[in-house]
Amino acid sequence: MLGNNPIRQQEMSDGKILWVQEIFHSLQGEGPFAGKPAVFIRLSGCNLRCFWCDTDFESSNWHPSCDEVVENSRDLAGDTTKLAVITGGEPFRQNIAPLVERLLEEGLEVQIETNGTLWVELPENKRLHIVVSPKTAKINDQLRRRATAFKYVVSADNCDPADGLPLMSTQSEGEKSNIAKPEPDVPIYVMPLDEQDEKKNRKNIAAASEIAQKYGHSLTLQLHKIIGVR
Repeated sequence: MLGNNPIRQQEMSDGKILWVQEIFHSLQGEGPFAGKPAVFIRLSGCNLRCFWCDTDFESSNWHPSCDEVVENSRDLAGDTTKLAVITGGEPFRQNIAPLVERLLEEGLEVQIETNGTLWVELPENKRLHIVVSPKTAKINDQLRRRATAFKYVVSADNCDPADGLPLMSTQSEGEKSNIAKPEPDVPIYVMPLDEQDEKKNRKNIAAASEIAQKYGHSLTLQLHKIIGVR
């Protein structure tokens, strides 16, 4: 959306109807499940406006029932795919609790990708994984307690010398901002910023690689973009 999306507040319905951008099957390209086949459930709307975000999450008029989302996901997963990824936009902007519970009942691993600012009460389950990619100075306290991994988008000119993590605002280009730090002993992934510019991207990849080696983080690349899948 490149910062052109409307900022949408959290809407806490009963979760029986969701606003969904798309559901599709692909490979998870980044983070702790990189390389695994997955069903992606991309929810619409976001409560932030990141100026470099290249994802469309506003063009859908699809408002399926939770049952319909689960049925679509089950059909796409088939017998071999065991991972469902709930992403956005910002998935915690809607009440995803019923959806998460249903997907877990289907026997799937469930990964939620979130910017860390919002929370919906979710069941405790070893097959539920919450990957927080902080975009602001604060992470919701409940979410911080449940995070299973942290993922940061880094670039060659945006890293804290203390830990290699970003220092610049995601909401206003060129402004410094405190980006929330991870919890101790929770895995940290660093991913190079895709600036749609080959020369800049090479520098960002080199910087992310150096940061991972220097500070002990895990490097993650956008594998789906590299191999040319969604």
